[in-house]
Amino acid sequence: MVTDPVFGSTILRVTDAGDSTGDCRTFYSNMPSLNVNNTKIAAQCRSDYMRTKVWDFNVATMTLSNGRVQSNEPAGAQGYFTLWSPTIHNKFTICAQMKLIEVTIPDGTSTTWTNKTLHDFTADFPDASSVTQHSVSNDDNVFAVMSNTGGYAVWKRSANSILLKATSGSDLNEVEIDKSGRYLVALQNDHSVNVWDLQAGPTRTKVTTQPFNHRAMGNGIVSSGCEARRLCVRNLATPNSVTFLLPADSWSYAVQQDHFAMPRNSDTWMVGTRYATNGQSVTNAYDNEIVMIATDGSNQVKRIAHHHSVVVNNNYDAQPKASASHDGHFITFTSNWGNPNGRLDLYLVRIQASVTTDQTPPQRPSSLTIFR
Repeated sequence: MVTDPVFGSTILRVTDAGDSTGDCRTFYSNMPSLNVNNTKIAAQCRSDYMRTKVWDFNVATMTLSNGRVQSNEPAGAQGYFTLWSPTIHNKFTICAQMKLIEVTIPDGTSTTWTNKTLHDFTADFPDASSVTQHSVSNDDNVFAVMSNTGGYAVWKRSANSILLKATSGSDLNEVEIDKSGRYLVALQNDHSVNVWDLQAGPTRTKVTTQPFNHRAMGNGIVSSGCEARRLCVRNLATPNSVTFLLPADSWSYAVQQDHFAMPRNSDTWMVGTRYATNGQSVTNAYDNEIVMIATDGSNQVKRIAHHHSVVVNNNYDAQPKASASHDGHFITFTSNWGNPNGRLDLYLVRIQASVTTDQTPPQRPSSLTIFR
């Protein structure tokens, strides 16, 4: 455990070489490492292949115990995309071949976990061999998946019904359901974006104003990069109207890129992880940092910690991809800790109760009197 010398945040190294023969990392920025009540933490760790490893976590002492992997994984389990239940502390969902599966972890050190198929998408995508990159609403009821053939679907657990389905598509990148379960965002590799309102038809709106890729999904809203030097937030009901965040030129994409996240229980703050695309040094505020940005347009920023991950040639694995805990008290991230060829591990930072930074410059004085 270390303390960030600039921001004073406590940083815990969650994994090391004793946890796996290969790297351990976050799943993705929109897939929290911590469960709903911060009693368990998970990472994707490579042995022969990527597997989900889970530890019990003690918030008071910032310690981990009982690191374990599942001994009875479903066939084709995607251990690199594990999504904690937003309502139940000992459950997570994974995709395995064509199935969406709920896994229950028993108390103690048992590695035999319960697997329950929530939905089999074989009939929905008859030409596909797998579904992947699932997301879920805050009530654990509405799920979105995409198939390896470019299709996507939204499935509602309580009604066991498909709310939306596209059986195939060209150049699909990913889809994500919002916290409310009402809106689906579908992104293409050419950066075009469609927003589906599942309660109104469903109806589709093509995003023509500031299309986005990396984003933080909220309850009916989404925050993302906007233009080359701005961030913005938009209402998914009217996705072509944007509210800019932070002053112009304060979030440059010249040599830095980012990933975004948002705590499950609030839309007030978004987490931004800045990283240099080719190992460049810091030139601007927020470079190579983990920060939290107010989504109300007030220009408030909480500077959390340095992630110390050196990303060379835009290496995807080394990108920090910070994710927020459900309550917003912790952030996890991936780092090689200054060695671009070094081991990647999972780190956790506790968010300090710190003063926010106001980025609005002061007004120019209207009158001055000089006393001699």
